Amino acid sequence: MQIIGYAVVGDDDFIADAEGNMPDVLKNDVEWAFFQAGLDAADVIVLGRLSHEVTPNPAGRRRLVMTRSVEKLYRRGDTVMWNPEGASLGAALAEFDCHVECVAITGGRDVFDYFLTGENRFSIFHLSRICGATVPDGTGVFGAVEAHGLAATAILSAAGYCQQPVKILDPGVELLSWTPAMS
Repeated sequence: MQIIGYAVVGDDDFIADAEGNMPDVLKNDVEWAFFQAGLDAADVIVLGRLSHEVTPNPAGRRRLVMTRSVEKLYRRGDTVMWNPEGASLGAALAEFDCHVECVAITGGRDVFDYFLTGENRFSIFHLSRICGATVPDGTGVFGAVEAHGLAATAILSAAGYCQQPVKILDPGVELLSWTPAMS
């Protein structure tokens, strides 16, 4: 199964502002189209509860919502609420009425941290960077961005990922894709 992460950051590696919202400075039409194409290709989208609550789902995509507000799993329509401390990823994905070959991980920070290491780690992590943008007092893409002042690239490298060649999505927008190092 492919586990593909998607995040857009500024130069400070923040994904959200102090209120937890995606600021306009991180929005780019070409990057958005890349992101949406990835979501369209996925069987299930994994995101945190807060992201789920503030992000509409007009495309009707299947959502797996990581949350501590349920003991294990709770299904409502195309959405499954999932507490990874109470149920495995496999059990959560089995709640959907489809064969799951690809999941797209869209954050937030705690969700990205969960898939960074362990048996359910990213197959690839797409880190889009809006060059020159910063998000004062924001939320880091990974917990160690804020907790230890580490760069996202250093965190990915330390977790055993290798950066692929940088792609330019649009002037001032870089795509840094990371894959697990071969053992």
